[in-house]
Amino acid sequence: MMNMRRVGLPMLVLALVAGCSRANAPKNLADTVTKAVYSNDISHVAERFNALIRPQLTRSSVGALSDKMHAQGDYQGLEQVQTGGTGGVYGYAAKFSHGSMLVCMKLDQDGKIAGYRVEPLGAGQPSPSTENPCAMLK
Repeated sequence: MMNMRRVGLPMLVLALVAGCSRANAPKNLADTVTKAVYSNDISHVAERFNALIRPQLTRSSVGALSDKMHAQGDYQGLEQVQTGGTGGVYGYAAKFSHGSMLVCMKLDQDGKIAGYRVEPLGAGQPSPSTENPCAMLK
């Protein structure tokens, strides 16, 4: 009985940690891609998109988005504002030293990005407090 507890508790902890890492996987992916866009690194951006979207990525489109992000200051991370629920759409407020941007991402069944959109947050822009800020990716 004591041996079962010694084995069972670590297995339970591992299962909980694995579950948490899967739950954080979309946020980690969004953070990785946002950092790559911010760095204007098209190769690291493209490898996370599915085969249907990848051909639409260009150096100029990634560079233009990178410039918009840099205008907001230093990248400081993401705060989730919409969970995947049905449809695999996730929304995050990307925090920068001088502002925020809404990052919306749709994942396909393989966990690759099938849609990614970034918009400024602020006056007259989408608010992360709305119920469905990333509806445009449904």
